[in-house]
Amino acid sequence: HAFFHQNAQAIKRDFHLTLEQAQNIVRACPNCQQVQPLPSSGATNPRGLESLQKWQTDVTKYPSFGKLKNIHVSIDTFSNAVFASVHAGETAKHVCQHFSQAFSYLGVPQEIKTDNGPSYTSQELAAFLNDWGVRHTFGIPYSPT
Repeated sequence: HAFFHQNAQAIKRDFHLTLEQAQNIVRACPNCQQVQPLPSSGATNPRGLESLQKWQTDVTKYPSFGKLKNIHVSIDTFSNAVFASVHAGETAKHVCQHFSQAFSYLGVPQEIKTDNGPSYTSQELAAFLNDWGVRHTFGIPYSPT
C-alpha cells in the first residue's frame, strides 16, 4: 500500500482481503488520511449534526386507511424523530398541512429534503417553506434517497 496508496476496494480486490482489513490498512496510512480520507457512509444522504437541522420527507399510500390513504412522513435525520400525518391527497396543499402539523409537533427545521414530485416542486410549497424560513433541497425523483 505504501507504494501505490490504493483505496480500500482496490486493496481488497488485489490482495484478497476483507473490506474491513483493507479499510484498516488505508486508515493506518497517514498520507492517505491527509489526501483522501475514507468516505463516510452518509455521503449520499448526509444527516443533520443537530436536531431540526435536516429533515427528509416523503409520502406513501396505504389503501386500508380508505379516504385518508396518503401518509406523509417527516424524519429528523439527527434525532430520528418521526412525524406522520394522514391526508386525502398528496397535493401541495396536503404537504403544507402536513408541515404545519409537523412544525407544531417537532419544531421548525432549517432544511427539508424531498424528492422532485409535483407537490414538492410546486410554487405553493416553495412559498410556504420560504415564509417559514426553511431551505428546501431535492433528491432523486421518486426515490427514497
